[in-house]
Amino acid sequence: MDAGSLYEPVSPHWFYCKIIDSKETWIPFNSEDSQQLEEAYSSGKDCNGRVVPTDGGRYDVHLGERMRYAVYWDELASEVRRCTWFYKGDKDNKYVPYSESFSQVLEETYMLAVTLDEWKKKLESPNREIIILHNPKENLYK
Repeated sequence: MDAGSLYEPVSPHWFYCKIIDSKETWIPFNSEDSQQLEEAYSSGKDCNGRVVPTDGGRYDVHLGERMRYAVYWDELASEVRRCTWFYKGDKDNKYVPYSESFSQVLEETYMLAVTLDEWKKKLESPNREIIILHNPKENLYK
């Protein structure tokens, strides 16, 4: 089988950030809202000025700004991300999405590793951690 045919891009899911107990918590949109956000993002049209209603119309996501706003009450706006790659820090009890720009770098590096069968590539994350991509067929616990 051709190595290029083994590569499948990661399917994105959309998340928004809430501050809970003075800590950032990334919460996934429900499947329907995430799909609507992805369709609007992938439509090929300019995202600036595009507004996607979510949570039954209670919130609007301004796609170009990547911000979520309450429609009917005052609430701090929250950051929105199109998420594909995540990490879990030492003090985190949930996975945290990488920024969209770094996720794109990770995805491109992963695609090259799969298609060229060149593994153990090293990347430095935005929080200065070293990430090493391993071949999924490799036994790391020999």
